[in-house]
Amino acid sequence: MHDDDRSLRDQLRGADPARDLAPLPPTWLDHRMEQIMTDTTTPSVPARSARRTWIPIAGVAAALAIGAAIAVPLAIGGTPTVEPLALPEGGGLASGSCLTVDAAGLLAQEQAFAARVLTVEGDIVTFEVTERFAGDVADRITVPQVDELTTSTDFSLEPFAAGDSYLVTATDGTISACGLSGPDTPELRALFVEAFGG
Repeated sequence: MHDDDRSLRDQLRGADPARDLAPLPPTWLDHRMEQIMTDTTTPSVPARSARRTWIPIAGVAAALAIGAAIAVPLAIGGTPTVEPLALPEGGGLASGSCLTVDAAGLLAQEQAFAARVLTVEGDIVTFEVTERFAGDVADRITVPQVDELTTSTDFSLEPFAAGDSYLVTATDGTISACGLSGPDTPELRALFVEAFGG
């Protein structure tokens, strides 16, 4: 035996955790080997642990819950209703000037709602209605984008910006100008609350 082989065997013996145990008697080893060779029974498969069983079940349950969370609102709520509204022509000024915005002026409108701009695609603005104050209002409102030069001669309507929130009134399918619609400011909201309640 080479010195390198002895060194390697010494290292292996040093790493053996059973190196301090007494060797087994040769008769026990012979008996055990004979038992292994003559035993024809198939060892039983240990029962699957409860944890292994629960992992696939939990995965399937989670997948079903996620699917239900997506499908149920679509099935129940369906497709959101969409209503197109027009912008006022010539600023919507019948008398040539705007009246002071007050609760009575808001109450005279057929529709009143709060909405957030979902998208501005080309010249079309899509609102998602967040609150309804008066009238039948769809889930979403589409309206042409405001052109500051031609839409609003009273300059009360400004181009709608995606993500911004607005308080809007409308009559006869047309958004009302002259301050009756605009960004959701504390001042305009206070008038909406005065007119329609909180």
